[in-house]
Amino acid sequence: MKTALYAEHLALGAKMVDFGGWEMPIQYKGIIHEHLVVRQNVGIFDVSHMGRIIIEGNDAECLLNNLSTNVINKFDGSATYTVWCDLDGMCVDDLIVYKENSHHFFIVVNAGNRQKDLMHLKQQAMGWDVTITDTYEDGGILAIQGPLAAKLIFSLFPQASSLKHMHFISSSYEGQEILIARTGYTGEEGFEIYASNAATVNLWNLLLKEGQKYQIEPIGLGARDTLRLEMGYALYGHEISATIAPTESVSAWTVKLSQHDFLGKPKLQSLEMLSTKRHAYGIILQDKGIAREGCEVFNLGTLIGKVTSGTFSPSLNQAIAIVLVEKNLQEGDSVDVK
Repeated sequence: MKTALYAEHLALGAKMVDFGGWEMPIQYKGIIHEHLVVRQNVGIFDVSHMGRIIIEGNDAECLLNNLSTNVINKFDGSATYTVWCDLDGMCVDDLIVYKENSHHFFIVVNAGNRQKDLMHLKQQAMGWDVTITDTYEDGGILAIQGPLAAKLIFSLFPQASSLKHMHFISSSYEGQEILIARTGYTGEEGFEIYASNAATVNLWNLLLKEGQKYQIEPIGLGARDTLRLEMGYALYGHEISATIAPTESVSAWTVKLSQHDFLGKPKLQSLEMLSTKRHAYGIILQDKGIAREGCEVFNLGTLIGKVTSGTFSPSLNQAIAIVLVEKNLQEGDSVDVK
């Protein structure tokens, strides 16, 4: 599959790869260069491959709250990062839930999990008064990220200046409705814009043109991964998966065990009492080389876990990794990676 921006990526010299069934740009000028553009100025990403599902109806809020580790019943216009669990407390996916009102939500899920998430949602929605609509082909998503992102967005959409982090508003562009969210996956100031396919192409070109004064550049998925890894953000299939509980992961902060009931909660409560519960940590490598996914982690000669993600950090100029281990560690502790 191709996003509406496929031709634009080719024209900009992008190196394209298959990602979750989509032809996506992995890099333009280079991953390290693009990473630093986002950390220092502003970059624009095509993330139109992400899945989008609308949930409407009288029970929409109750259903989503029942599925989510985080609390969903917040203010209208809020965006909430959460995890969905199965009955065994393992991760189905991590996602963002956007609340227009208590009867209308849309969720953004990982591209490779869209069909699985849709099936999970429909199964759990049986008996609830909701309508579920898969809209992944109906439009595009642009991510504008970096310390200068706000200046660029506010210059084009002044109404967005009132947006708080993890909130969104409806706006218009070329006579069409768009949604502007103050969200992102880089750790920098950021926005994501949801628009029709045609509007996505025009917005992409407008942002690249108007962003020249802020030294904007297009950014590929390669830098998106190094940026999220520096921040310790989860990537499905690595830090969270069908064999990792959210309370064992870097997304453990989303799990509100004391605040509400949700699918998988009893298993997570039981896990809290077990000595076999694992823990996620970030590490900085002292030697040269990259700690790749699957590398074994040792402490005092004992195997305690594995690397879930590893890369070179352009910001630190060192290799970094996230590990999942069976031992409580403290800041400053040493481990060996092999």
